[in-house]
Amino acid sequence: MRNHHFDPEYNQVEKLLIDYYKSHSTAATQIDEEKLESALLAGIAAGNSRHKHLAHSYPWKLAGAVLACCLILFGGWQAWELGKKDHPAFHASRMDIPSFVYDRMTPKLKEAARHGLYQPINETVTQGDYQVTVHGVLADRTEMVLFYTSVNLPGNTPIFPREPQFMDAGGKNIEAMIEYLPTENDTGTATNVHHGEFTLSFSKKDIPNQFNFSAKWGHPQASDNAHELINFPIRLDSSKYAGLEQKVEVNRTETIGPYTFTVTRALLNPLTTRVYVHIESAEENLYQGLIDPVLWITQGGARKSIPMQMSTTNVDSDQLLIQFDSLYYSDWQQLSFGASGMEEALGEDLELVLDTEKQELISSPNDSIRLDRIVPSEEFIDLYFELDFVSDQRSPQFNLDNEFTDGDGGEHSFIMGSSSSRRGQDTFQTINYKMKPGAYAQPLTFKLLSYPGTDIYQTFEVPLLSENNSKK
Repeated sequence: MRNHHFDPEYNQVEKLLIDYYKSHSTAATQIDEEKLESALLAGIAAGNSRHKHLAHSYPWKLAGAVLACCLILFGGWQAWELGKKDHPAFHASRMDIPSFVYDRMTPKLKEAARHGLYQPINETVTQGDYQVTVHGVLADRTEMVLFYTSVNLPGNTPIFPREPQFMDAGGKNIEAMIEYLPTENDTGTATNVHHGEFTLSFSKKDIPNQFNFSAKWGHPQASDNAHELINFPIRLDSSKYAGLEQKVEVNRTETIGPYTFTVTRALLNPLTTRVYVHIESAEENLYQGLIDPVLWITQGGARKSIPMQMSTTNVDSDQLLIQFDSLYYSDWQQLSFGASGMEEALGEDLELVLDTEKQELISSPNDSIRLDRIVPSEEFIDLYFELDFVSDQRSPQFNLDNEFTDGDGGEHSFIMGSSSSRRGQDTFQTINYKMKPGAYAQPLTFKLLSYPGTDIYQTFEVPLLSENNSKK
C-alpha cells in the first residue's frame, strides 16, 4: 500500500499506500520518485478501494494506531512454544526455495520458510522480449509474500511491473494492503534480470486459496503500449498454515484525553502479530493515530522495540487492527506495547482547493502542506505535494479522497491512488497523485481523509496477557 528505475543515489524506500503498510526492514532503501514511478504505484489499485470504504463514516481513523500492551510469560506459553515446533511442517526442506529468494527473506520470513510455509509455484511466462517467473509464495492466513524474477531477454536493462493486480476467483480485486519491494542494482552494474516481491496483508478476510496475479511488464519510462501484460493463476494450500493462529483475549482499557481505547484481543501468526482496538470518544471523534506506537520485547533480559507495520479499520470505523512483525517463533519473556500519545484531527470535512492550470494552492487547513509542482503529460497530470516529517519514525498524515470536484461541480477521480517517496536526508515527504489528462474547470476541490493534526502527548501501557486470560 507502492515502477521506477532504481538510482543508487538514494537509500530509502517510502512505502506504498499512504498510511497503510510501513515495513521497518526496508526503511534503509531509497527510490527516485521521478524514475521509479511504477514501483511506487504498485498495489495502489487495492488501496484506492480501501480509501473509499473508510471515507464513509470516520475518515480520521485511517492512519493508525497501536495501544500499549504488555504480554507476560506464564506456564501455558512454554507449552505453546513446544507445540509450534512439533507442527508437521517444522522439518520442511529448503530444496524448493531458490537461493536468491531465500537470501531476500527477512529473518521472520526465513523462520517461517524453515517451518514449511513456503509454497513453490515455479511458473514462467514469456511474452515478446520479456520473461517473468513466479518462484513461490510464503503465506499464513493473514499475509503472503510473492517472489518473482523478470528478465529482459534481448537487453541489458531490467524490466519492472506496472499496475499489478491481484484478483480473486470471481474476477474482483483482492482487498489487501500491498507493498512492492524491487531490487536495487549495484552502481555501474548492467543487468537484464530483476528480482522482487509483493507483500499482501489481509485485514478482513483470510488469504484466498486461489487468485490471479497480473502486471504490465516493461521499462519504467516506456508507454503502456510498450509493456507486456502477463498473468499468473496461483493456487495455495491452506493446510500448511491451518490451525497455527493463536488468539489472546485482552479486553483492557486506557484513556487519552476524551478518548477511551479498549484492546479487545491479539492474534499471533507466523508472519504477523496483530492487536485489535475499539475506540470511543465522549465528544466529537477526531481520532487520527497514535504517536510513536511501539511493541517492546524482552529477550534474555534485554529489551528491544518492534515498530508498527500498519494500521487499518477492521469491521467498523471505530475498530482498529494494528499489525507488527511476527513473534511467533521467537523465544521471549515479556512483551509490552507503548505509545507517546495520540494525534487528533483538526476537524471534520476538511478540504484542499487547488488551481492546476495556475499551479497554485488556493486553500488548505494550514501551512503543513505545500504544492511542489504539477507535471502534465499525455498519460497523466501528476500532482506533487510536500509535507514535513514530525520525526524520523513518524510520517505525516495526508490522504485525499479518490473523488474530487471541479469548478463547475463535475465529479472526477484519481488514477489508481497515491504514492510517496523520500530522498536522502530530506526532512519532508513527497506525495504524488495522478489525474486523467484533460481540461478541468478551475479550481478543483479535494476532500481530505487525513491531514497533520493536533498532538496529545500522554504515555500509556496496557497489558495484553495475564494469568487470568489465555490463548486459544
